[in-house]
Amino acid sequence: MKDIICLCDYKWRFGSKDNAQPYRSGMDKKLLQELFAEREYQTHFIKITDMELNHNYRDQYILYTSQEDAHYKYKSFIEDIVYYLYLYGAKVIPHYKYLKANNNKVFMELLRNIVLSSEYQIDTKVFGCLEEALSVNWEYPLVVKTAQGACGSGVYLAKDRNELFKYLKIVADIKEIKYDLHESIRALRHKGYIKDSSYREKFIIQKFIPNLTNDWKVLVFWDKIFVFYRPVLKKRVFKASGGGHDNYDYAENAKVPEGLFDYAIKAREQLDVPNASLDIAYDGERYYLLEYQCLYLGTVGIVRSNYYFKRENDNWIAVSNNETVESAYVHSITSYIQYNHI
Repeated sequence: MKDIICLCDYKWRFGSKDNAQPYRSGMDKKLLQELFAEREYQTHFIKITDMELNHNYRDQYILYTSQEDAHYKYKSFIEDIVYYLYLYGAKVIPHYKYLKANNNKVFMELLRNIVLSSEYQIDTKVFGCLEEALSVNWEYPLVVKTAQGACGSGVYLAKDRNELFKYLKIVADIKEIKYDLHESIRALRHKGYIKDSSYREKFIIQKFIPNLTNDWKVLVFWDKIFVFYRPVLKKRVFKASGGGHDNYDYAENAKVPEGLFDYAIKAREQLDVPNASLDIAYDGERYYLLEYQCLYLGTVGIVRSNYYFKRENDNWIAVSNNETVESAYVHSITSYIQYNHI
């Protein structure tokens, strides 16, 4: 059997799973062990802090979790550990760069330019402070996004410069009054000193895509696709994300246009990951990859779908969904390892 180390967080949690019991407890580790064992893999679940850092991890398979704690403090710690393992020569799955991009839209957009072809690109600029963005001569409307955030939070539509300024003050505010006061005193004491910006939380600005009435959340677990349709509800103005799971249409009811699954599976292949969560829009002429994540995925599309979709003989067919989040995950990981001969 091949050995796989699975890194859990301090709560003894591995991965994410909708409707997990207890609440937000992640995937079922015992079930994962059983499913991996059926495919000749022996898994060892350990807490990140229980790792022996002087151990030789070269060529060791490492699966790991992420975190969505407040301000992503523990997630930053996980990044340090996984990057260490990557530098050591461990086979971390997915690649460390996708942990860096997880809940980090700035790096996600930078990475998009490297790993994805032109059909997956969106007109985006990244910034580290408000002043940088205001120096640009923009054409409106624009979408402003915080680097962190999910379910449509931290996303704003700016129709003119006044609105842009208003939303930038929201997304970039560092909320450090004491530090701001200290900087103001420095500027008074030292002639010519330019104080640090009070608005230097990183963010992105994207060109607005008009006339979209919905998007699709597409979960690609290797060759299996779970999909649901997310309408732009009136109260959400222009955002499909965050509308509530009960307002979405799943699987065979997802109103899937021709080419969506091909677009999604090709994205997963270019990302070179076992599984991916893709937010995809279609304006009647072309597809747009709005956002993507490659670990710690929302899994409601698996839990609520009666069918998943799989390609057979160049046709996409609906398959009765008997998958659990754990079985879909194990299938994607073992298929990835076998395909890449790693």
